[in-house]
Amino acid sequence: MLDFKLRNTAKALQRWSAKQVGCVRLQLAIAKESRSLAVHELQLRGKAKASCLGLASLMRTIIPQRSRITNIAEGDANTKYFHLQGCHRKRKSHIDKIFAGDSILIQEAEKANAFHAHFDDLLGTSSARGLHLDLEELGLPKIDLQGIDFCFSEEEIWSAIQEIHPEKAPGPDGFTGAFFSRCLANHQG
Repeated sequence: MLDFKLRNTAKALQRWSAKQVGCVRLQLAIAKESRSLAVHELQLRGKAKASCLGLASLMRTIIPQRSRITNIAEGDANTKYFHLQGCHRKRKSHIDKIFAGDSILIQEAEKANAFHAHFDDLLGTSSARGLHLDLEELGLPKIDLQGIDFCFSEEEIWSAIQEIHPEKAPGPDGFTGAFFSRCLANHQG
């Protein structure tokens, strides 16, 4: 059902693009036409140039979108396209050989052991620190952290929400300070 809806959406977008934008290539060819212009046509030259730049930009965005539509239409289906994409990814991420010291490793088990040994050497050993950081010398104010693991009280939550700018989102979810204020006011009321 989702596939059917996505295909219909793609067709509707193509029809809309044909009606609203038209043939971008034809419009670009017309805009790039080079001949000597009459005096009254020179005034339109700036508009044609701006139109040409806009259409070229539109063409640059249309081409990647067409590849996405192909990927949506045929990406997950059990098609030749799907299998070619999988094979390409496998070939791209395959490591043929590894140079370990003086030898070249080709066998999968040897390569796996070489990778494991390399990263085990990097991550598996601890080394003594040569430098010591004395935080007392920085002169930072001392903060009492005794109650840091206690649950937040409603007063603390309300004061934090009141400090949020009403038109800004404090996190990546996009909810603004006004949203939080209204939700908390509705919850309390």
